[in-house]
Amino acid sequence: MRKIVAFVGFVAMTAALTACGGTGDEPYFVSSGSSAAATPAPSLQAVSSAPAPSSAPPAASLSASPSASGKKPLKYVFPVVGNNSYARTHHDYPASDLITNCGNTIRAVTDGTILAVTRVDRWKASVNAGETRGGLSVSLLGDDGVRYYGSHMSTIDPTVQVGARVTAGQTIGKIGKTGDASACHLHFGISPPCARTGDWWNQRGTVYPWPYLDAWKAGKNKSPVAAVEKWRSENGCPKKPTTFG
Repeated sequence: MRKIVAFVGFVAMTAALTACGGTGDEPYFVSSGSSAAATPAPSLQAVSSAPAPSSAPPAASLSASPSASGKKPLKYVFPVVGNNSYARTHHDYPASDLITNCGNTIRAVTDGTILAVTRVDRWKASVNAGETRGGLSVSLLGDDGVRYYGSHMSTIDPTVQVGARVTAGQTIGKIGKTGDASACHLHFGISPPCARTGDWWNQRGTVYPWPYLDAWKAGKNKSPVAAVEKWRSENGCPKKPTTFG
């Protein structure tokens, strides 16, 4: 029976990874999600290389907030509530696909400001446009200055609006399979905030999330700031996709 359950879990993970453009070849992890103890996080200043939409907050509000400056400890939480699995690989660019049941809760991983919200699924396989591949999605600028992106949602909480403040653990949506997805999962990406919106090739992920997901589910307050700063110092903010998937 255990072998059957494990096989079913593996098939579900493979289906979702294939929907996102590839398959993982590493062991996956199961987690029920957990909150982390609060510790200070360093600051990573946000930058913008694209004009802001009229509903976006002013540029001055997109720099690291008091939580990142030491006035208030910053904490991180695992983004999905409920049993889930994710691999240490993600085909041709860094990200993580968290395989879990449709309808499970998606949470803000840290305090921050909403950068972009996509509430309409415009994905068409015949067009195969990268900017619509995520279906329903949310982009969050953490108070640590890092951008966190989640996609393939079934619903997005009505309080999640561009410019709105969210706190770690706050519900932002529900798991789904909108966009280019054939199985229920959350695509989770970490990147520098190169633009408020429009740079989907950066937004989808530039730094592998799994080390931070591992830490957060274990109740550890691991910050991706240093890794994101290093990536941006080496790559800048690419103006077009460097990979297709």
